Amino acid sequence: MKTVPSKMSNIKPAGAKSVGDRVRERRTALGLSQPQLAKKVGGITYQAIQQLEAGGGTKHLVGIARALGVTAEWLQDGHGPAPSRAASAPRAGGSEKLKVLGMAECGPDGWSLWNGDVIDMIDRPASLNGVPGAFAVYAVGASMEPRYYQGELIMIHPGKPLTVGAFVLVQRRPRHDGEPPRAVIKRLVKRTGTKVVLEQFNPPKTFEIKTADIVSIHRVVGSGEV
Repeated sequence: MKTVPSKMSNIKPAGAKSVGDRVRERRTALGLSQPQLAKKVGGITYQAIQQLEAGGGTKHLVGIARALGVTAEWLQDGHGPAPSRAASAPRAGGSEKLKVLGMAECGPDGWSLWNGDVIDMIDRPASLNGVPGAFAVYAVGASMEPRYYQGELIMIHPGKPLTVGAFVLVQRRPRHDGEPPRAVIKRLVKRTGTKVVLEQFNPPKTFEIKTADIVSIHRVVGSGEV
């Protein structure tokens, strides 16, 4: 008599690791944040990593496996050669970590929603050692390409003088009370007592913001990967 497999045999035993579990564990072992892993994979957003780790689809599994230095088979079911253990990236001279604050794309011309949440902690670059209030953000959108690319890490120095030609992070007051501010990274063209003129590169454009509508404006002092 032919034996019919029980449907129960397809059910994962309690405590069994999922694809998302193995991705998260390997990413953590390598000292990578979700945005950093997404950048290594290329062509995907950190939300795709976030969804996968939460139990979502595995559309980009091959690229993610390559970026993590493992096989897709190992991520899928734990079979195949296990990855070697990797230590997290060392801290730079034991210095205090730098906060990466969150922004999310919300409109044209690179406008983002500023939620102010800490989404990552990175080694503080030497240029920001001892700088109170310094932070970083991940570039959102393509409005400043080829100067800054989506997903690139942007360093912000809140005490650095603002000069014409400098790149700046501008926070604009929300349209309605209770909403988060909107933010952009642009190039400072002109600043008066009543307005700020900003420039973007993609597509080329300048525009004005009334000083009364600005929550803060800080200088960009560097960028790159960590």
